[in-house]
Amino acid sequence: MTNVVLLHGLANNEAVWSGLKGHWPAELEVHAPRLPWHGGGIADWRHETDSAARLGDVLDAVPGGPDVVVAHSFSSVVLLDLLARRAAAGDPPDLAAVVLVNPFYRGDADDFHWDMIAPTLADFPRTMAESIRLRTPGRTVDAELLADMARRMTEWIGPYGWLRFFDAYLRTPLFRVDLIETPALVIGGGDDRSAPPDQARGLAARLPAGRSLTVPGCGHFPMLERPAWFTSTVHAFLERTPEHPLAVT
Repeated sequence: MTNVVLLHGLANNEAVWSGLKGHWPAELEVHAPRLPWHGGGIADWRHETDSAARLGDVLDAVPGGPDVVVAHSFSSVVLLDLLARRAAAGDPPDLAAVVLVNPFYRGDADDFHWDMIAPTLADFPRTMAESIRLRTPGRTVDAELLADMARRMTEWIGPYGWLRFFDAYLRTPLFRVDLIETPALVIGGGDDRSAPPDQARGLAARLPAGRSLTVPGCGHFPMLERPAWFTSTVHAFLERTPEHPLAVT
């Protein structure tokens, strides 16, 4: 049995992966832990200064250890930080593959400009609203109510929570991703306004064993928008990974 660990993003929880149930192949044992930055845990996490260490604790607690880690959005940044640290220390985690979904990543510190801070901050409620809308399938949520729910979620995350996210994002050019030799699939949504797909492509190009995949017409939450496609794509990637138990030889 192959252990696949699914890591949700900031202010979400493990339920963001629930639509994938029934789509995974039987030979995969799927774990979806609740992370310190889940929607209800922001108050306990927002002053955290080492999220990568916290993630390391979560992965170490997976029964049997993780074989494959799938990380979405903010968690993909934290996972990159953890993988780069361990690689630099000469102790890379024993992972067959990773999948980074809609990552926030910039390869050059000069890519961050002062005038990008305000738009990034202003876009945060829209991303929250997208998450809420996609997690209520079959229901039409009034636009004004949706905006209010997203605003309240953003207020709950607060300035410290947002700064934890933005600080991690700012540090991505400093991550030694060139040392991460784990096979990696980097997925970007073609219509993702929060983490544009060129960031996924740029990250994949810097990873020694990285490959990128852009999903046309998809936003920041491909696992919610296209669950069957998502699971089949991850499984197909694992089958092509030589080190993975599912690899076709």
